[in-house]
Order: sequence, then structure tokens, then C-alpha cells
Amino acid sequence: MENFDLGVSGSEQKIFGGRTPIWRHIDNDGIEAIGGNLKVVSDFSAEYAGKIILAGAPVNLTDRVITILPTYEVTDNYAATVATVIKVNAYGLTIVPKVGGVIMVAPATVGTTGTAIAITAVALVSNKYELTVGAAAFGSGVAVAAGAILVGATAAGSAASIATIPTGLVRREVKIATVADVANVASVYCGDIYIDRIQAIPACVKAVLPQIHFTKG
Repeated sequence: MENFDLGVSGSEQKIFGGRTPIWRHIDNDGIEAIGGNLKVVSDFSAEYAGKIILAGAPVNLTDRVITILPTYEVTDNYAATVATVIKVNAYGLTIVPKVGGVIMVAPATVGTTGTAIAITAVALVSNKYELTVGAAAFGSGVAVAAGAILVGATAAGSAASIATIPTGLVRREVKIATVADVANVASVYCGDIYIDRIQAIPACVKAVLPQIHFTKG
């Protein structure tokens, strides 16, 4: 069974078991030799304490800092000229959408810019997050079909970029203690993962992780 880590103050961690396995195979040298501490924007406790960083979440590891890329699968068609709310699957999210969070439709490549919008309201209804974004939120006449994937963006506006370019996927779940002020996360860049057991991964992210094979469970 898949294990997960308990992130606590300092470098201490504890290993637990019992979760559904999400990795089919990890190459012996497919794990980054040195993990990274979760990136803190303002306050670690407010951002992470008591939460779980899910295995398979896309992350960027740079200079021993782990930055998570939020991703959300759209569940209902969003009509650009009519809808003001876009609905996403609430299951299995590492980063839960919140007011002020900035999202965009996953671009064709990680280097492609697009229109991003800040979320103004969030409601959890029947296992879906309803995100208030307004009409024509992703560009004039741009509709978003069910099954599309939204990603975190750098800033709201018409020339937004993906929030961070992943270098790997989280190896194991990390449960962060309520007393924690730092948590270390391991990243995998080479292996085989069950794509239907993790959060939505857009094609542009798969393209920059060529050594990870995405398998249906």
C-alpha cells in the first residue's frame, strides 16, 4: 500500500500506510536526491498546517524549495457569454481553490501565455467547487468544456503564465502536523503513475515530465 509522510517542525517525519497506491513503479534513480521544503508565501501555519500534500501532485523543485502547481478538472461546460461560475471536481485536491486564487485554462505548452482570472467566491456543492469568475473570464468568446483542466497562474490578466513549471510529482502523501513550521517533500521525475488516482494533470505538464509514464489504473 502507498505510504505517506507526516511533516513536522524541523526535518522529522513519520511514515504511515494504508492509502491506495498511486505509483505503479518508480525507477531506482527516479527520485530527486534531495527533496525540498514547501514554498511559503506568507505564513506556513496558515498555508499548510494540518493539511495533506497528496501523492502525484505536480511540483517544481528548485534550490531545495517545493512549489505546488494547483490543477482543477472542469466538471460542467462553461459558456463564455453566459456563465459567471465555473465548476471543478472537488475530489483529491492538494490545493483547494480559494478567493483570490488565480486560475487559467491549461495552456498548450508551459511557455504559452493566456488569460487568467482571480476567483471572487468559492462554494462547495455536491462534490464540486463552484468558482465565481465572471463572464468571459478566460478571454472574449472563450468557452471551457467539461473535462478541461485549469491551472494556477502567475497573475490575473491577458498575458498570464502557468504559476510554476513542474519538475516532478510528489512521491508520497505528506500529512503536515498542526504544530509544523516546515515540511519536506520528495519529488519523482522518473516512474510510472496511475493517472486516474491523482489530481488532474494537463498535457502541457505531461510534456515537461517525459520520464514519467501515466497509466490508467
